[in-house]
Amino acid sequence: MKKKQTLVTGASGFVGSYLLPALESQGETQIHCFQGDIRDRNAVTNQLEKIEPDIVIHLAAQAFVPVAVVNPWETEEINVGGTLNLLETLHRMQRPCKMLYISSADVYGKQNHALLPLKEILMPNPVNPYAGSKLAAESYCRQYAQYSPHVSVVIARPFNHIGIGQRKEFVIPNFCSQIIEAKHSGKSTIAVGDLEPTRDFSHVEDIVSGYLTLIEKGESGEIYNICSGEERSIRYMVEELVKISGHDIKFSVDVGRVRASETSKVFGDNSKLKSLGWRNKHSLSETLLQIYNHLESEFLNSKHTA
Repeated sequence: MKKKQTLVTGASGFVGSYLLPALESQGETQIHCFQGDIRDRNAVTNQLEKIEPDIVIHLAAQAFVPVAVVNPWETEEINVGGTLNLLETLHRMQRPCKMLYISSADVYGKQNHALLPLKEILMPNPVNPYAGSKLAAESYCRQYAQYSPHVSVVIARPFNHIGIGQRKEFVIPNFCSQIIEAKHSGKSTIAVGDLEPTRDFSHVEDIVSGYLTLIEKGESGEIYNICSGEERSIRYMVEELVKISGHDIKFSVDVGRVRASETSKVFGDNSKLKSLGWRNKHSLSETLLQIYNHLESEFLNSKHTA
């Protein structure tokens, strides 16, 4: 049987490091990783015409909110312009292709708390340039899903995902690194931002499992949340990590870590994705323990080899 040609953008990132092995384990697809700048229309056209993909998984993005706030123009060019380059090229190629667009739960923005958990039918209300760019790209995806006879586009809205390998500027590995440093240097305090907001955290492997489900079963033009469906405060997360460390650590609020445009409560409804057969398999406590133990092992190894 001829293998499906699958193109992954942003494959070198955190999620890509989990997605590629998951795709390979299926054995039914020839995987190609996009090379170059997604903003370059010629680069996009050349690679798509060479590969002739049956599936495109579009992960590539400027995904760090503080960077988007500082440089909204570049964020727009990458997240919106890059997505449009893919969609229009696929449309002009006039051959069947299914594209999975990785959006973000950030597009929901600030919502009335009475509407929680967040459902796909809610009107988005983005509160930062990253979320705005993701919503703009979604609008293009839905347009092409409607009028392009050859391109089907499914939109995933993942909520917060965590796991081994996430960059240190993200909240959980940042907390872990600070706690580990404090534990092994005798310090008793770490710097935190606002601990009161709530979020919906999932193991990155469960998020990737959602992507694979949507590639197989997602309907064109439809939006699907990928989330645990559980609400946890940032305070709860850092307190759990302190418990794992076994070290008595206090928190000091650093105003530089407090975001001006912050959504206070976020958790999602995953029933639409579950209707396709998806289930999350990792508990939050198991996930936090994995991340902490890995980072502590890295820290100790670096001390031994220094």
